[in-house]
Amino acid sequence: MAVVRRVLLTFPPLQMSSHTSTLLDFIVACETERGTAEPASATMQLLNDFMFRFQLVHHEHVVFALTRGEHDLRTDRMRLLLTRYVLLESPQFSERLDEWHRLDFQGRYWADFEHWKKQDAYLARFPEFFEFEAALEGPLEPAPALSLPVYYENGMVRLLPVLEFALGRMIEAEDRGLLRDVLDRMGILYRLHQVPLTTLMNTLFVYFNAPTLHDAAVVRSLNRALLDMSQQNFSPEFEQFMRGDTDDCTHIDARYVSRIIERIARAIMRHIAPPTKQNLPEIHYREIPNPILLALTECVVELLTWWCLHCAPSSAARLYDSARNGPLVASETEFRAEEQQRRTWAAEWPLAQLLLELIMEPERRPEPGAYAGATYIHSTGLLANVLPDELLAFPIVQHLSRIVLDEPVLKSNSGPKRYFSFVEFARSSQLNADADPDAATRFAATSVFNSFEQNRNHNMANRPNTFLTLLHSVLHYGGIATFNTLSDTIHALATGGELCSDIQLLYLCATVGPILYRLVDHEALYVQILGDLLSSLVQICPRISHLDAECSTDAIEQVMDFFCFVKDQFDPGRSAWRRLAPHIAALPVLLRYQLQCMVDQ
Repeated sequence: MAVVRRVLLTFPPLQMSSHTSTLLDFIVACETERGTAEPASATMQLLNDFMFRFQLVHHEHVVFALTRGEHDLRTDRMRLLLTRYVLLESPQFSERLDEWHRLDFQGRYWADFEHWKKQDAYLARFPEFFEFEAALEGPLEPAPALSLPVYYENGMVRLLPVLEFALGRMIEAEDRGLLRDVLDRMGILYRLHQVPLTTLMNTLFVYFNAPTLHDAAVVRSLNRALLDMSQQNFSPEFEQFMRGDTDDCTHIDARYVSRIIERIARAIMRHIAPPTKQNLPEIHYREIPNPILLALTECVVELLTWWCLHCAPSSAARLYDSARNGPLVASETEFRAEEQQRRTWAAEWPLAQLLLELIMEPERRPEPGAYAGATYIHSTGLLANVLPDELLAFPIVQHLSRIVLDEPVLKSNSGPKRYFSFVEFARSSQLNADADPDAATRFAATSVFNSFEQNRNHNMANRPNTFLTLLHSVLHYGGIATFNTLSDTIHALATGGELCSDIQLLYLCATVGPILYRLVDHEALYVQILGDLLSSLVQICPRISHLDAECSTDAIEQVMDFFCFVKDQFDPGRSAWRRLAPHIAALPVLLRYQLQCMVDQ
């Protein structure tokens, strides 16, 4: 062992993790070549001795080597079995973990006056060595460095960040049994995590479509491992689920969803009620001191947990089975099919539909006057962008087509607007008839395009205007995927042949107008949306009877103003306008002339 120690000391400490990975690759290759279903007991005993008896390799390095990303654990059974061994079945690691449970280390160690005594007792029973001297006695050559006191770190503490990485890999491995056993047995280590609530939210967000988590027992174990319920303020329904009283997610109704939104609204409006739990620490000592971010994080954890339960009945068949599924290489067609299936499941989940009903029909809220409509809408926009897009943001954006096609106020055309004529202007001046008697009735749908607050204050609230405000709240925080969905929705309307009025087109322009500054950096998407709007204009013009060489409509003129604004403030460039030329060429003569003059400027 003295010779082995001298050899190992020549390896740079910073490269020991890489060398451990090489060793584990060699072990896995040898065991796989043997052709047995499980690793040999001698191999596991040798690995156990290397980690704990001789301490030639670190336990956390072995866990990382077995779960690192270049191997697909779904098809590598040998790695999964070795992972189970080093985390759950290794005798010496089990002894250390049992001692850790017995000493009951607390997560908030600064508040635990017995922490140092526990640390000293743990290291006294399981001493740790860092220069490979664990199995040697007497004078050592070369002599080890001076040992300094260890106040906090030990093997369990060092394992935690690797365990967090391995958690995601075990979810990807689609072995529910292994994942649940690890979480139930080692969940106590997550007490040491600095941001457990954020980590839980990120894990649920990233793996929300993983069939491994679509199981009540697994997602409960995940929540129990990472959540300290004494430090958080969740709904009674969620606490019942955590206690194991229910696995049901059918409680997601209008009252529950309204409570979720109102909780976020209270944080936004800074109407923070006294905490329902008396033992919560002061806000500045909590993991997330920002009340808005804290409310959003807790709401996302709840909703994604219910989503996992919602998908549970249909996800068991999606777990990988080498005999049933064969190779793992998926074609683009299969990938698109899975994406479509995910959107179908999201459409069946009641969250988006319930929120749309509560916003579009405020009288259906359990407490209609609790918060102003604008705050309610803004809270929904925030929530839509911290949940996975398929669950809320996409359904809201796609609802645009139903608003445009089904709302009666958008189906009527605006009033005629004659083009300016010097002859008629002179005649009207002579007759002192500079007032138009039809001016008051030209644009019946003006309130659709007012601000939401103005409509609400003057009792002019209407569904299209409310939805426009909601859509902009979602798009304001949205990413490129949300804008792609908006583009697809507008494209479907432009090619569907169902648009029949100029106010519908103006409504689409009003949808796009406030987000032009975000679209201009994505030329292909920008040009696609502008092209679809021009195509819709071409489609609508023949359906307006009084649109001719002398007369336009109020809405058409505002649409033309919209394109002038695009050219003036957010010009996509001459090459983009050349791609839009076929749409411009199909317009009526005067409209084509106006747009062409604008483009040529």
